[in-house]
Amino acid sequence: MDLVAVGRRIRRERERAGYGQRALAELAGLSQPTLHRIELGTRAQVTLAEIDRLAHALDLPVRQLTTGSPVRERVHIAARIDPAVAEEDKEDALRLVVEVLELDARLDSGAGDGVTDRPPRRPATGPRLVGTCATPEEQGKALAESVRSTLGLGAAPIADIDELIEHLTGVDTAVLRLPKPVDGFTVTDPERNTTLIAVRACDVPERQRFTFAHELGHLLQGDGTEVHELGGARTPAEQRCDAFARHLLAPLTGIRTWLGPPDEGPDSEADELVDERTAALLARHFRVSFPVMLIQLECLNLISAARKSSLKGPTGVELSQRYGWGPAYEQEIDASQTVRPPRRILERAMLAYRGHRIGVRVLAMLEGRGVEETEAALREAGLVPEPQTPKRADVTRLAARARPEPDTEDR
Repeated sequence: MDLVAVGRRIRRERERAGYGQRALAELAGLSQPTLHRIELGTRAQVTLAEIDRLAHALDLPVRQLTTGSPVRERVHIAARIDPAVAEEDKEDALRLVVEVLELDARLDSGAGDGVTDRPPRRPATGPRLVGTCATPEEQGKALAESVRSTLGLGAAPIADIDELIEHLTGVDTAVLRLPKPVDGFTVTDPERNTTLIAVRACDVPERQRFTFAHELGHLLQGDGTEVHELGGARTPAEQRCDAFARHLLAPLTGIRTWLGPPDEGPDSEADELVDERTAALLARHFRVSFPVMLIQLECLNLISAARKSSLKGPTGVELSQRYGWGPAYEQEIDASQTVRPPRRILERAMLAYRGHRIGVRVLAMLEGRGVEETEAALREAGLVPEPQTPKRADVTRLAARARPEPDTEDR
């Protein structure tokens, strides 16, 4: 057993759980100097009994401390990442996403929770792309129209893009506190046939929705496991998924319908008909960013490239205050900054908690809240586990397990 790697895992899991060394040592029945040396990997020997006590205190399987995460080793990853993002930020983001899939895999050990994995689904008609000679814009638009047709959405705005993804494909979705430079991750566990699309909790609701739609485009097109870099020279796949997200969230026919019949008077000009207020109201109606709506208006030849450039600038917050939906927009910002775990996995975790198979710290991690806040919410909802039926136990064995083993190093 690689004691340096084991120590590194113990330290990482302790920090995630919010424990200091002394607190965890007390919970595990070890001395703080012993735990310090274990984490450094300098202790000559670490027994499985000690690792077992540490795993129990951290509410983790023993193998996660001894051999690491098998889920992390096998997952396929695709992400929307700025090329300037530090490797540490990428790893931190991946850790948060994999942590959710690890919990889902761990819950499999308590089969019979009634919450089955949903098999991935594809639109019944399949992606309807034009020929291979089509531009990424045309391909993205065709795919978006296919999805809207499959789901019978017409030209209406999409209320919840994450729910649409789950209904259409069967994959899980989540909003997590990813590092700021990382917009989203799509991670697949091939062994369990489970995929999770996670986007960053942020203060721009429209960006969050766009990232969800963008990742859906990659998923439907089977673009594979790769990092999709933002900025710089964007690949045709990135361009196609940007177009898909725009046309899915703000369809051209819907924009035309909202604007009403065009004024065909001899002196009318499209650029004059679509002012900042009109474009802002359209963006609000379809819940896309102002720049995305300007691109769609240009696609409809309702504004020129010069007009689009001149209108750019105001933020969503500025427009919301300027045109009368400031308070509602503030509520949406609050919602977009809130962690939203995958509903299916949270349901499984709640059942496991009520069945004494996981502790409240695991639920708190999944919900992105503090332990005390999570406990209070559970009590208020009446979700307190029933006391377990006492069982006869070998008292001598239990006492031996709880008592620290002699360690000459600590004397």
